[in-house]
Amino acid sequence: MSVELGYYTLSVADLDRAAAFYGVLFGWGFKREHETYLHVTNTAVPMGFVAGGPSSQPNLYYHVTDIDAAVERVRELGGSAGTVYDSKSGRGCACVDDQGTEISIWQPAPGFD
Repeated sequence: MSVELGYYTLSVADLDRAAAFYGVLFGWGFKREHETYLHVTNTAVPMGFVAGGPSSQPNLYYHVTDIDAAVERVRELGGSAGTVYDSKSGRGCACVDDQGTEISIWQPAPGFD
């Protein structure tokens, strides 16, 4: 199975300011998903902004076809996984590998990928 980057988010302090900055800088369009999330509508790799303050790195979501199986496999390999959550774009889960590196996995909603 080939697993590739499927989605990523950037944490920002203010969603409206991020939209104004990146919209002008890169020509990105936006769709507000809810009060703490702004989806970018015109990028090759799906992405968005989450409110909550600056982060030292983006949150990378790796595309999987079966998130429940992937979460189980993370745990079998010595990593840890949070609770799988549902969103308009699909199902996601924050994980930590066996060395402490944080990643996320994402199973797109039907028709999203």
